[in-house]
Amino acid sequence: MASITFFDSKECEWADMSVLFAGAPLVKIRGLKYKAVKDKQLLHGAGDQPISIQSGNRTYEGQIKVLKGALDSMNAAAVDFGGNDVLDMQFDIIVTYKPQTGRPLQTDTLKGVQIKDFEKGWEPRIWT
Repeated sequence: MASITFFDSKECEWADMSVLFAGAPLVKIRGLKYKAVKDKQLLHGAGDQPISIQSGNRTYEGQIKVLKGALDSMNAAAVDFGGNDVLDMQFDIIVTYKPQTGRPLQTDTLKGVQIKDFEKGWEPRIWT
């Protein structure tokens, strides 16, 4: 008789994540994404076909979407450290994924993060 192995394909949810911003829990967060990029360039020789792919420098970028209260707290922390706002800070962001299905804990540490811009705004919601 064959044995059937079942598996759980549940992905991480917001409830499975925690984010530390400059050492403090960030709970007024609406979104976070980050990526690593490595420059690649085709190397050409004789003829019109590339002969290999050359690798270059790595760069890192991301976006964080927070509620206004979180942005206010981040700006206040920057002032406490002698800056004008969060654009003057450098900090680490630690993202921990802790799935409840028995998968191992995964932690990503984003070191030396700096914010290059932020925007404040408001959008009305119409309920029907």
